[in-house]
Amino acid sequence: MHKLVLAISAEHADALLDGARDADHRTLPPARLPAKAYLAVVGTAAVVGECTLGEKTTRTKAGWTLPVTNVRRYKTAKPITSFGLAKIPRSFRYVEREDGAILTA
Repeated sequence: MHKLVLAISAEHADALLDGARDADHRTLPPARLPAKAYLAVVGTAAVVGECTLGEKTTRTKAGWTLPVTNVRRYKTAKPITSFGLAKIPRSFRYVEREDGAILTA
């Protein structure tokens, strides 16, 4: 399974992690799905949890619908640098090399 860091607002991250939302909407979704997504809150340089993004299903005004499963909130947020990134990406960034090796610490 591919792994990526997903930029997300604090409100949307909390909704996903609390179970209030079961999908994410992206104008330009990742091409390699399903994928394990690390939820990076914009403006904090921290990853607060992880989930699994499923294949895109339908297109709405908000963008492509990506089902979210296996949601897990971290007890303490992890710094974005532990994923090999200097800053949170604009939308998402894969965190593995082409040979499948993961860049995370």
